[in-house]
Formats: sequence, structure tokens, C-alpha cells
Amino acid sequence: MESIWLKLYEAAKKNIVSKEISDFITTGNTSCAILGHNNKIYNGSSITSNSIISCSAEKSAVISMFNDHEYVIDKIVVLNELEEIIMPSDSSLEYLLELNPDYGNIDILVDLEKNTILKIKDIIPKWWGTYRNRK
Repeated sequence: MESIWLKLYEAAKKNIVSKEISDFITTGNTSCAILGHNNKIYNGSSITSNSIISCSAEKSAVISMFNDHEYVIDKIVVLNELEEIIMPSDSSLEYLLELNPDYGNIDILVDLEKNTILKIKDIIPKWWGTYRNRK
């Protein structure tokens, strides 16, 4: 097991702080840690709302990375509020591919103990947007 996966898991785990901000908004039910190509770890927490302010933990982590002027993702870990590793949502996978079709090569942690890693392109092998890369 690469030690970076444990570091990413621990970074995501620290961000799971479920909090009801108001009667309408909660945060921290899911958490994400991203390893940028610059070897820095970026974190994000989910925001759930009755309005359009909702944001996945994955997108929140990407925003954190972009704010640091880093634009390449190498690895990603997503946890639920029970500190269990979960797959990024379909919409988050789509978002990552829309940011950069090469993101199909991002490693996603599926199981820490078994060292199970998948690439986005293995989950969505025939992504609809790949035709734009051939133009």
C-alpha cells in the first residue's frame, strides 16, 4: 500500500465534521481529499442545501486546488460520514472529465485494506465527451 493513500484517507477523515449550519444547510457529510500533480493534498467537504448552493465534497476539493493555481489531479479519495471509502458520484466523475478528458487517468481509492484502485476511464470507458478531443 502506498503511504500516500493512507495520507489522503486521513486528510479526508479530518474533514468529516457534519454540521447543521441552519434549518436549510448542512455541511461535512462527505469529504474528499485530492492529490494534485504538485504533490499537495486538497480537501473538500459537501454542502447540502435547499437551494443551488449545494456542492459535492469532490467539487469543493477541486475548487480548493484551483484556488492554489493547481489544475492536475493525480489521486482522489471520498469518504462518507461513517469514514467509509465511497466512490465519487456519477456527476462528480462527469465534472472531472469535463475539466480535462485526461482526468480519465485519475486514480480513485476503492478499498484501503485491499489496495483497490480504479481509474475514471475504467468506470466510464466510453465517456460521451471524448469525441471533442478528436476535433
